Amino acid sequence: MRPLKRLLLLLALLSALLPLAPARAEGGSLGVQDFLDQQPGPLKGYSEGGSSAAAIIESSSLYYGLSPRLHLALLEATASLISDPAPPDAALRQPFGPAGPDGFAAQVEWASRELRAGLGPYSRPPTLRFTDGLTFTLTLSQASEGVAVQRFLAQGRSSGQWRVAVDAFGKAFERYFNNELVQIGIGGSQPATPAPAPGEGFLGLPWPAGDRVVHLAYFDHVYPTVDTGDDGNTFVVTYLNQGNVQYNGHDAHDYYFPDQPVGTPILAAAAGVAYPRTHKGNGVVIEHPGGYETVYWHLSAFAPYFKGKIDGNAGVPVQAGDLIGYSGSSGFVRGTPHLHFEVRRYGKQVDPYGWYGPGPDPCAAYAGCLASTWLWSSALRGTYDFTPPGESTGGGVISAPADDTPPVGTLAVNPPADLLFQSGFDGHPVQTVGAGFPEIAGQLRYAQGRDGHALAVSGAGLAYPSADNLRPAAGTISLWAELPERYPANSIGRHYLIAASASPDGAPVYSGTLALRRDLLGPDDSPRWTFWTVGADAASANELAVADTLGPGWHHFAISWDAATGDKFLYVDGAEVARTSGVALPTDVGPVIQLGRFSYGGAPAGVNIDDLEIYQRAMGADEVAGLASASPDDSAPVIVHSRRVRLDTNAIDREGGIVAVQLGVDGDFADPQPYYDAYRWLLPPVEGEHTLAARYEDRAGNTSTVTRTVLLDLAPRMDLSLEPTGPLGATAVISATDGGGPIMMQVSQRQDFVGAEWQPLQGRFFWAWEPGQPRQLYVRLRDVGGNITAPQDAAPPEWRVYLPATLR
Repeated sequence: MRPLKRLLLLLALLSALLPLAPARAEGGSLGVQDFLDQQPGPLKGYSEGGSSAAAIIESSSLYYGLSPRLHLALLEATASLISDPAPPDAALRQPFGPAGPDGFAAQVEWASRELRAGLGPYSRPPTLRFTDGLTFTLTLSQASEGVAVQRFLAQGRSSGQWRVAVDAFGKAFERYFNNELVQIGIGGSQPATPAPAPGEGFLGLPWPAGDRVVHLAYFDHVYPTVDTGDDGNTFVVTYLNQGNVQYNGHDAHDYYFPDQPVGTPILAAAAGVAYPRTHKGNGVVIEHPGGYETVYWHLSAFAPYFKGKIDGNAGVPVQAGDLIGYSGSSGFVRGTPHLHFEVRRYGKQVDPYGWYGPGPDPCAAYAGCLASTWLWSSALRGTYDFTPPGESTGGGVISAPADDTPPVGTLAVNPPADLLFQSGFDGHPVQTVGAGFPEIAGQLRYAQGRDGHALAVSGAGLAYPSADNLRPAAGTISLWAELPERYPANSIGRHYLIAASASPDGAPVYSGTLALRRDLLGPDDSPRWTFWTVGADAASANELAVADTLGPGWHHFAISWDAATGDKFLYVDGAEVARTSGVALPTDVGPVIQLGRFSYGGAPAGVNIDDLEIYQRAMGADEVAGLASASPDDSAPVIVHSRRVRLDTNAIDREGGIVAVQLGVDGDFADPQPYYDAYRWLLPPVEGEHTLAARYEDRAGNTSTVTRTVLLDLAPRMDLSLEPTGPLGATAVISATDGGGPIMMQVSQRQDFVGAEWQPLQGRFFWAWEPGQPRQLYVRLRDVGGNITAPQDAAPPEWRVYLPATLR
């Protein structure tokens, strides 16, 4: 068969992909495991990271709104994982090809994102580019899924390899699924029912009534698929005259809870059957009558009744308003914690707010979308964000709450690689370095600190996530505390500076605890400072203590530990005061780090806390002494030795979250970009001081700018050459430039410079080799800042002596 004719037949086969009505397996799964159990391939029993291959495929399909049949046919086409009972290891590690990441789950995720993006729509037929330099333009007179599959299979393949892969996919899809593309879902099939008319929706509030909520981002009707790469999205929803953020690939609405960003109860918006999932963080999918599904992502925790059913096939019946979890930032959230709320019908995205822009809903042009209508219950009418535009509420125009409070942000430049967490409490709780967001209970107070403000531990509570901020395996916690003349009385006689516990209510054992406290458990009830840890059981409890002889005022405390050796150390004012070893330390210390108390609602310590730092290794005594003697003034320039720097940019906004960041240097700001908590930045190629800045902007347009000064000190630049002066000697010529100060040099015939002394730089000097030695010379330079260049080597040109012709 000629290649062109063969290709046309393949395209015709892919054009036959026809979406049918939803068809789902019994028990609430997509039927992937049942399908794999009937095949000879290895996926029936394969698992990765605690998840089966079926669960990985189903979760990814569900998240991206794709039919798992596409994944299964692709897995057969590219790696024979459905039919081959003993495929090579590489087939499981990279089933779709080396153009993607390593790992089965990562490959499925990659394929899902690419397939979703490939659904279009397209303003013109897409052109595929192959590794052999050839191109091919697809036809759009076929199913969108066919375009997506062909586009995906072109990645990392030559034109010939692509034809083979497309042919294999067509055969697999026909063999296993008879060319029937079944839409996804997780419950039983539902008969088609008319969509609710505008204003006659069925959705209730997904959070408790009365909670303050900010509508952070809207459904993208123009570019709803994932990562289109199209920068032309300038359409901004102005629902209720409230301009807002809308970015490419957003198929949902984001809601932020300013009073409790993490931990706000999330409720079922309507009755149905709920399925907890952990793909891309914690989420719940609820299936409702009429083919509808509501999806709730980024949860910090699930409702207790989901225990044992997470990522399983059995759903849980829920009623409207039932608790399903708590707001958070799990999954792909590198900014403000929020609820990602989406609605689907027969597996396709719909906007519960409907479409009120000009012309027909542009989302309907996508294979993954349906035209949207208003789905919120009429019982919500008259409240902000839940009244259809143009409808009268009897109370005038409903407007968004005023927001004139700027964001609060921090900026750190090149934090140490072993520093997990840092906070100076400079009038706010935002950490300078660290993951997640502070959890605040009540109104925080601040006092005069060592330099600026300090946290005044009183009735309000402050905690931070322990994940990525504290590692039970090994670490060091350093903090300053201003001790009072009298500690507040409490029933337990303990005052905690810092504590983390997996069982704060698990008296009397409190397994999984790591804490630093002052207690009255010394001889004759005398006060002492105690580094308290509890491992898995009561026998592992250990109290490393020293008598409290400290007067009121500021004191430095540090604790360090190493679970591998069981070592524990307690330091006060830079000196080691107690140590022990062989302790069974905790492997899990719970979800939060409490400051100034043991647990939520616990008795406050009555101290002021400043300059908290947590490291991921057990520091030595000299290092702890250095922390205790370090100046509290952080206005000194940060010295950097490379133009490329890391910027940690933690920020919060009380009224609605950070929506954009502008980074700048020396007063010149770059274009706004989405908010993340870390960036890479390139400094100008000029040594000396530069001012780095981060400008944070919230949804109301309020901005705040944080700056840090850096001192760029680059290694000297050097050119080295050798001029031959004889068969065993040469003159070395060095030209070097640096920002200032004297330059030292090391010269050696050895690449490791063993035995070579540092000496002042000489522009020219003679070097002689011993007979038989390699004629090679190595030189490196060092400036006053201690920057050392990479070694440079040179060899003189070959020495030749030319004799007169009469002597030849």
